[in-house]
Amino acid sequence: MSIIERVAQLLEPIAQGQGRPSVSYQTQRDGNVALIERAMEEERERSTSPIIDHAAASSGASAAIERIAATSSAVSGDGTARIARTVDIDIAMLRQKGIVTPGGERTQAAESFRRIKRRVLTNAANPKGNAPANLVLVTSALPGEGKTFCAINLAISIALEVDHSVMLVDADVRKPSIPDVLGFTADKGLMDVLVDGRIDFAEVLCRTKIGRLTILPAGTAHKQATELLASGAMRELLAEMATRYRDRIIIFDSPPLLLASEAGVLASQMGQVVVVVESGKTTESAVKEALGHIDSNHLTGLVLNKTAAPGLGSYHGAYGHGA
Repeated sequence: MSIIERVAQLLEPIAQGQGRPSVSYQTQRDGNVALIERAMEEERERSTSPIIDHAAASSGASAAIERIAATSSAVSGDGTARIARTVDIDIAMLRQKGIVTPGGERTQAAESFRRIKRRVLTNAANPKGNAPANLVLVTSALPGEGKTFCAINLAISIALEVDHSVMLVDADVRKPSIPDVLGFTADKGLMDVLVDGRIDFAEVLCRTKIGRLTILPAGTAHKQATELLASGAMRELLAEMATRYRDRIIIFDSPPLLLASEAGVLASQMGQVVVVVESGKTTESAVKEALGHIDSNHLTGLVLNKTAAPGLGSYHGAYGHGA
């Protein structure tokens, strides 16, 4: 039985209206596929920002939406917007961290993410509810369970598809880590677009040389990040991002559900939610509490992370202890 099949079993109670799934935390070697490793969650204190001018924030998002629309007339042959900045990502470094890469070996992790992305893409093609199904949140109950690593791998795996492009959004706005993991620097991003109408959305996007992958950094930390992410301006921006390119899947790396209010706000606006669970560490009560923050109709699945399996030990030592 594969990890995905196991996850499907865990989700059956939700589908049947019998409550939320329970999780068994014993090591599973027979049939379980090693999925992913711990994300490097570096603690970084950001300077605080002034109180939000809500009128300015709303006007900033509206201006950003107009600029997103304007980019529709300037697209490359693969259907993605032309973006001024291209970040240099060291593919060899990513492979050392166990991240899926173009031309990489057919590893257990790569195969697992292929299975996960198939479910995500199927759901995107068959949406449920009102939220756009191409908006996909990757989160966890608590820090250090591997959500960032999972979000990156899922995004890159989808970017290698022939018929889809991907935007990876660093939505862990208090402790952003995607640039650190991928090895580039970013100053402005999502929060700056929401706050300042003078910032061009295209200017904060980062094109990469990996398939059709574009990255939206978190941007400058803000004391009222939750309010900004819950605003009507954010909802309008998400709607525009989701509908501008029909083949685009947008992956959000979210804060932990039980630690930051921003996570619940983001989850309420997503069409799909993937929850990362650390094998042998995350308690059943934490999983149940985290799932209580999510509309079960939008729950795509649970990813059981850090299961003991052959070939994963060296990677765990190289990356997992960085969190």
